[in-house]
Amino acid sequence: LPIVLPPNVGAYNADGTYNINYGVNAIGFGANRTAPTNYYNPAYILDVNKFTSDNDRILSNVYAQIKFMEGLTFRSVYGIDYLSVVNKEFRGATHGDGVQFGGAAQNIYQSSRRWNWQNILQYDKTFGNNHNLNVLLGNEQQSSLSESWGADRRSQTDPFYDEYQGGYASIVPSGNGYGENYLVSFFGRVNYDYKKKYFLSLNGRRDGYSAFSPENKYGNFGGVSVGWSLSEENFWQNSSISRIINNLKLRGSYGVVGNNQGINDYAFYSFFNSGLYGTQASLFYSQAGNRNLKWETSTKLDFGFEMGFLSNRINLEFAYYQNDIDNLILGNPQAPSVGIPGNNILTNIGRMVNTGIEVSINANIIRTKDFSWNSNFNITTLKNEVKALAEGNSDIFVQTSGLEQPSIIRVGESIGSFYAVKTGGVNPDNGQRIFYYKDGTAVQYNHAGTPRWTFLDGTAAPRGADQASDGQIIGPALPKYSGGWDNTFRYKGIDLNILLFFSGGNYVYNGTKAGLRDNRNWNNGKESLTRWQKPGDITDIPKIIFGDNVSNGSAMVQSQNVEKGDFIKGRNIAIGYTLPKNIVDKISLANVRFYASVQNAFTITNYSGFDPEMSANGNSNGSPSIDRNSVPQARTITFGLNLGF
Repeated sequence: LPIVLPPNVGAYNADGTYNINYGVNAIGFGANRTAPTNYYNPAYILDVNKFTSDNDRILSNVYAQIKFMEGLTFRSVYGIDYLSVVNKEFRGATHGDGVQFGGAAQNIYQSSRRWNWQNILQYDKTFGNNHNLNVLLGNEQQSSLSESWGADRRSQTDPFYDEYQGGYASIVPSGNGYGENYLVSFFGRVNYDYKKKYFLSLNGRRDGYSAFSPENKYGNFGGVSVGWSLSEENFWQNSSISRIINNLKLRGSYGVVGNNQGINDYAFYSFFNSGLYGTQASLFYSQAGNRNLKWETSTKLDFGFEMGFLSNRINLEFAYYQNDIDNLILGNPQAPSVGIPGNNILTNIGRMVNTGIEVSINANIIRTKDFSWNSNFNITTLKNEVKALAEGNSDIFVQTSGLEQPSIIRVGESIGSFYAVKTGGVNPDNGQRIFYYKDGTAVQYNHAGTPRWTFLDGTAAPRGADQASDGQIIGPALPKYSGGWDNTFRYKGIDLNILLFFSGGNYVYNGTKAGLRDNRNWNNGKESLTRWQKPGDITDIPKIIFGDNVSNGSAMVQSQNVEKGDFIKGRNIAIGYTLPKNIVDKISLANVRFYASVQNAFTITNYSGFDPEMSANGNSNGSPSIDRNSVPQARTITFGLNLGF
């Protein structure tokens, strides 16, 4: 609401009452306005409507360890995570989303219970002073149960009470749900090294997950890794280079792991849900299951090296990786005429490959009695490419917040890349937005014209530009690189930590900007002040025509709303002071430290929105880097005191 509400509409009337157009259940009129908006009055919503969420959580674990003989131990760990949530909501009868119910109150109780049990048998043995062996066998079981139930009481009979227990004429079920899943794993690992020079590790596991059908429930995975510490060899230690590079280790690994994330607890089942048709009980098709659904598999290859310089004051790690993800679980699109809920079925239809490098540098730059400076820098690159989809490799379009579909999953492209109609700014002669057909032909749009779509010479165009016919890949949504730079400074009792995080090489879809440039009954961005007004004006904001939701992208995904997403963030800045020991001893404490910290202290970016790191879709696999009226990450300032006894 604060983003879209027009600035010339006040929340209150002159007499102090709420400015409400009760006829259309929306905020009332403002200065120089004759048309209503479709939005509620936020002042009423904030004052009258209520929502609270109370959480109670228990985290606990217990373990037992038995040593059968020298080198052979057994450890059993059992843990629980119990969470109870009570959500309470009230919606007033006078205005807002409670009007249709004559006032309503809702209470929903949610319970989440998880237990985890690990049993590990481990054997460590050194043979002949040179051969070191570690063998591990284990089993892990995890059970999760989630339940929720509640009701929505409607038609408020006594406006004095806004609690669920007040007087209401009707009640309907709300927030009822049940989910349960179970994961069991059997795993083993063998580590061997000879003289700390040559390293070999073998591992294998068998995982079973309840969301897959019985015939596909289990997956078998494993891997191998090797290493060679050159700096332990005599030829290295006897060479002059060892005085500079005191540690050098080569390593590589290959393995297959499974993934079961992103699917619901009963993914392979088909479901019907119950409901009411008037007063009659009914059933409707709610989920199309897939008994062939199985584990995603990631085949990972990486190799690299570790180096230590100047008695390990500087350490460098480098690795190249390739991750081939097969059996990728995606919603396989279905024709609407088939009648499949959501028009898709979860299927193992995808394959994609991630490649890149990882570099990390850690340095003790300064070490003196009173002052030290430690710095750590890391960067990871990513090249993502979709290799295969469903039969025929048909594109998959992913919707954002029930609105546009800016994301595409296409073979040969990075997953979730942006698919938009290219635009060419504003025609300075008439203030109309210029669009391009896929073949490069330029057309322009005039919302008040007849016809609306014309060529640049003013003749009628055969059709309008649209995403289905003229959309093109604009750029990747996944960052091509990301990393951090962490610095810690200490001077006597003062410590300062600065953590910078950076990311780039990708694009962000600024759907918020598209909405703020939409010329209808709501607010506009300040850039509307630079709109085209007379022939010869050079601008990217077309002539304003009321009702035009095409020219700036609200009705069609356009390239001008796809922006570079590079940024540098001050992820965390913390400063502290530790009292000297002689003072602490006098007050019978072990240590006393005062500190202050700021998370998300600043952002350096050319992105025009609030935050290039946020995503309306939660950075899901198919549609990352979407900004559609998203809330930016909060800046958090903390002050504290640490006491040690």
